[in-house]
Amino acid sequence: MSRPMNFVMISLHFPANSETFTVHLHEAGFYTLGIADAPYHELSEGLRAHLTEYYRVDNMEDYDQVYRAVAYFAHKYGRIDRIESHNEYWLELDAQLRTDFNVFGYKTDDMLAVKTKRQMKKIFSEHGLKVAAGDVFHSDDEARVLAEKLGFPVIIKPNSGVGASDTYKIKSSEELEVFFGYQNLKVEYIMEELSMVILSFLMV
Repeated sequence: MSRPMNFVMISLHFPANSETFTVHLHEAGFYTLGIADAPYHELSEGLRAHLTEYYRVDNMEDYDQVYRAVAYFAHKYGRIDRIESHNEYWLELDAQLRTDFNVFGYKTDDMLAVKTKRQMKKIFSEHGLKVAAGDVFHSDDEARVLAEKLGFPVIIKPNSGVGASDTYKIKSSEELEVFFGYQNLKVEYIMEELSMVILSFLMV
């Protein structure tokens, strides 16, 4: 007789609409094993009712704590079959855990292609897909040269980032100079032609 699949859910209570995955996995016969930093009693009643077990850690940013939680589940329930969160913030944590526990899915070595726009563009191009012209830049002078090559308007955004935060439409060389004054110097930015970016959104 085959055992139920062990599905580890990372930060399973956020966002709230992701609770549905836990509910349906449990109803489908999976062992639903939750890890988060929220006290158990703060989880919704529906979520608690569909958890096989919950392991609370003090700090989700402390990898050692999360690792020990997964190790506990593996010791108690056997091989871990899946590790997933439903929040892009935890992509790298998920990947590190999958790597360390040899679980199916994206591993640490895959993160460059998953999180950085420059690498995504490279992979898309290799498969014959059209991408917006552009590249990363590491100095104001590099940005000026790239903007002249692409032509205004351009879009500037973090090479690795979630959502549309820290994203700017730059319509002229004057606006580009203003951008240099408020850009986050700790962030690697990528600049892309605007027309193709808009087309990409329309085709999705």
